[in-house]
Amino acid sequence: MPRKTVLCDNVVLDALAFDRYHGESTNASERRRMLSIIYKAMNEELTPLEFKALSEYYINGKKMKDIADERGVNPSTVTRQIRRAKDKILHIAKYY
Repeated sequence: MPRKTVLCDNVVLDALAFDRYHGESTNASERRRMLSIIYKAMNEELTPLEFKALSEYYINGKKMKDIADERGVNPSTVTRQIRRAKDKILHIAKYY
C-alpha cells in the first residue's frame, strides 16, 4: 500500500483535510483525536533527529536512502531512528 504524501506545516490539520477530501475518513472525531495524540508525541517525546527522519519519511514521502544521503549517514541509522520514533509513538498511543 503506498504511503500518503502530505506536505504542510500543520501536520494534523492538513492530514485530516487530505483524508476528508479523498473520502477515506470513517470516524472523523476518532481520527482527529489520534492524530493530535501522535502530533503531540512527535513534538514532545522524539529527539530532533527522530522527528526529522519520521516526518521526512512519512509526511514528505522520501526514501530512507535519500534521507541518509542528505545527512551523510548510513541508511541503517535512519532506519533505526524511524523505528525508535515509531516505537515511542506507539507506546504513548496505546495509553489513549
